[in-house]
Amino acid sequence: MRIAHLSDLHFGRRVSREKLLSLERDIATESPDLLAITGDITDRGRTSQFRSAIDFLSSLGIPFISVPGNREICFSAVWEWMFPPLAMMRYKEFFGNPDRILYRPDQSNVVCFGLNSVHPFPSWPGSISRESRYWLKEKAAQFPECLKILLLHHPVLPVVRSSSFWAHTFSDAGELLNICTQTGISLILQGHKHRSSIMEVIFPERNAKIVVSACGAPLMSQWDPVYHIIDISLASIVIRPKEFREGRFNEKGAYRFSSVYDDLFSSASERLT
Repeated sequence: MRIAHLSDLHFGRRVSREKLLSLERDIATESPDLLAITGDITDRGRTSQFRSAIDFLSSLGIPFISVPGNREICFSAVWEWMFPPLAMMRYKEFFGNPDRILYRPDQSNVVCFGLNSVHPFPSWPGSISRESRYWLKEKAAQFPECLKILLLHHPVLPVVRSSSFWAHTFSDAGELLNICTQTGISLILQGHKHRSSIMEVIFPERNAKIVVSACGAPLMSQWDPVYHIIDISLASIVIRPKEFREGRFNEKGAYRFSSVYDDLFSSASERLT
């Protein structure tokens, strides 16, 4: 399975037309099976920006799943800050359910979960509700033989070359990683920091490891104009960052990690011998 990990598209005043057309062409060339979008789809949460985003993503003709970012709360709509249930109304209208998302492609041993990490007021610190954490723990345990992917906007791990300002922290990171190691979630897709990085964290006590894909902001003129292509096979997870330079998106390298299937097969072989 091939996934294009996109984040922080910021549809609105900051979008580069040149990058947008190049991204469209590059995604068509890569031909992913799924687009995974980890928040800040709009720049200011306005209806026109949601419409531009959904029109672009729909035009690609590729299935996509998404979770919201803090920018999906309209900056000028004071009532959304005062009444949290109103905060995701426009997101729901254009992109559907913002939380507790379960997506399993047909004939695939890959299952994706999406959680809303946006705290309504203030919207910057990441937080997952207790109910959503319990939901993830229950649902992820139901797919023991699948490679499991978690999507969320705020970083569950720090991102190198980005600020440590308090508003960018994720308050439930420890508990969420605990759930991931308990239920076999092996790949986390995150955004928010506009910096591209790829990390693998090993938890020896539980014989578990998690790969984290932190995406850049491919359409913006600042930070890292990067998105990630992720290839998942029986043997490996391969992540290829693609950076906009010289008028197009160019591959920066390839990072290979053994997949959960490879580990399962290796363990089985060791037991047989």
